[in-house]
Amino acid sequence: MREQPWLFETFDVRDIPWMPIGNFPTPIHRLENLEKFLGYDGIWIKRDDKSSNIYGGNKVRKFEFVLADAKRKNAKWVMSFGGLGSNQTVALTIYASKLGMKTISVLVYQPITEHVLKNLWLMHYFGSHISYAGNVPRAVLKAIWHILTKRKLYVVPVGASSPLGTLGYVDAMIELKKDVDEGRAEMPRAIFVAVGSCGTYAGLLVGKKLLGLDDVKIIGIAVSKDSIKTKERVLKLARKTYKLLKEHASVPEVKIDENDIIIDDNYLGRCYGDPTRESVKAVILLKKLENVELETTYTGKTIAALIDYARRGIEGPILFWNTFNSVDLSYAFKEMDYKKMPKNLWRFFMMERAEKKIEEEVNKEVEKELREAGFEV
Repeated sequence: MREQPWLFETFDVRDIPWMPIGNFPTPIHRLENLEKFLGYDGIWIKRDDKSSNIYGGNKVRKFEFVLADAKRKNAKWVMSFGGLGSNQTVALTIYASKLGMKTISVLVYQPITEHVLKNLWLMHYFGSHISYAGNVPRAVLKAIWHILTKRKLYVVPVGASSPLGTLGYVDAMIELKKDVDEGRAEMPRAIFVAVGSCGTYAGLLVGKKLLGLDDVKIIGIAVSKDSIKTKERVLKLARKTYKLLKEHASVPEVKIDENDIIIDDNYLGRCYGDPTRESVKAVILLKKLENVELETTYTGKTIAALIDYARRGIEGPILFWNTFNSVDLSYAFKEMDYKKMPKNLWRFFMMERAEKKIEEEVNKEVEKELREAGFEV
């Protein structure tokens, strides 16, 4: 583990909480089989799925700042929010427990997929108090109740996307430049990343501006409706993050405006968590071609978008920022038994998975396309 973030080295940051949690820099390499399949030269992947040997994904970078702040404030409980299959609440449960803090996961409904059910189990398995609310208004009420009844409770926003947590992805953009400067990668002309709670995108944007990488486009693939509001949230969070840095570091003067933000909601589907046909296909394709595991809510839709943009001739190189976790947690799933969980969650394990209807059909389609492209299936 490193002694300090690249951000601290680069801009002489002072008095911002941080602790080493992950393994950085994360790997970066070309997706050569996907390039061959698409007939496109220059597709890279940044492997934040390998950000830790415990549990990977994009939350690790954020937690290095957020959980350091919680620890500084002597928190006994940490609470966060998400859908039933939230990666954030799983990651928080794992990392907070290692720091001696208990977790509360306030959850709302999302379409039931295999990934959702696995994450629900992981929250339970690693010891989170699961507080199912169903919808956002009830989640707010439950959160208020927990705040009033738990001593030394630290609230982590959705996705850990506070200005403090967002610093993790300012640091990540500096890491990408190091990858390029040290010969591990080409500088992409476009970065594809999922946009949910906006912290990952906002951090990359602030990092891009601070480093003067004006030729790099960051294309955010929306996972929830209303791209206009998403752009507004990104802009607001990016500006707050930059303001925080200015208070604690020697950073250049930059201007961040809405023209810097690209949000594409054409790959969303009907709602948050909807396993679209394109996302299911993209997940299967990347597994078969590159042995990279994705899911259909965030990363599947992002790689589906990248594939579509590549086929339409976007100028490269292009980079997929993988924000999923690839650490093997099969040991936890061997003990999976939903009847050990709170009874109000049992019904979700009895529902038909939303992606089941299209998986078999799409799998056959992918195999046919791979054979036609000269790949062994």
